[in-house]
Amino acid sequence: MFEACEIILLSTSSASPQPENRTEIMVKTFRVPATKDKHTAYKDTLKKIEEGKRRRFGHEALLLSPVYRIAISTAASLILILLLHLFLFQQHTFHSGDQSNTFRLPDQSRVILSSNSTVRYSGYFWNRKIRLEGEAYFEVNKGKKFIVKTNEGSISVLGTRFWISEDIHQLTVSCFEGKVSFDNKQVHQLIAAGTCARFEDNKLVSRTETTSLYPESAFFSKQFTAENIETVLAALEDFFQVSIQLEANKTYLFSGKLETANLESALKIISRSLNLDYSFRSDYVIYLTEK
Repeated sequence: MFEACEIILLSTSSASPQPENRTEIMVKTFRVPATKDKHTAYKDTLKKIEEGKRRRFGHEALLLSPVYRIAISTAASLILILLLHLFLFQQHTFHSGDQSNTFRLPDQSRVILSSNSTVRYSGYFWNRKIRLEGEAYFEVNKGKKFIVKTNEGSISVLGTRFWISEDIHQLTVSCFEGKVSFDNKQVHQLIAAGTCARFEDNKLVSRTETTSLYPESAFFSKQFTAENIETVLAALEDFFQVSIQLEANKTYLFSGKLETANLESALKIISRSLNLDYSFRSDYVIYLTEK
């Protein structure tokens, strides 16, 4: 009967191990069962090493094969296309509910959405196209053509202020600054500032002049009584969609009524009342400071 023993395989090279022959040159210690002689155990050990090398080389050959590389490249491209599709074609929706809602579009155009109305636009907003259901007031920044789509047709502008009200088979467009164009399959109408046009069943039914500079929905109207100025400024920020930074060492209380569609008019009233100064750092960032 054979005694259990150990077989030790030693490297005969003094060079640093290379990744491809590391298995052969590293020291291996095997416990030989008592039922095997040393010669048989040694042959079994070499056989296992060779099998391991063949498996590793086969895996590396698969990684280097043209078919494998093409498959990986195709899968990566499909994932990229899917991510771009999700980003570009994702729909952004604003719904006002029971109260009006003010927000800015990606191009910084301002929208006052009347109650129970909806605006939708896609992630690729560089085409400046939106969908309106209901009623909204727009202050459009200058740029490429801005298009509002409704069930009755499309309103196109380059940079202006206008108001749209859509109902079943009816559409009213009022322009307060610049010009807008209304188009559908049967009608093409240019609407200049100071003009209100009403369409019904794809026909122009009335065209009137308006002396108002803003629609009613564009007015900020609130009464304050000994209100902390920070609360007043927060209300203005929300309505006009700007950032107002207050730099003051004491608490200011404001009393009065603010009723205006122009942010600077509101800032003038507050500044004169509380002896403060205001300055625009950009179109959407204002600083309010002590004199």
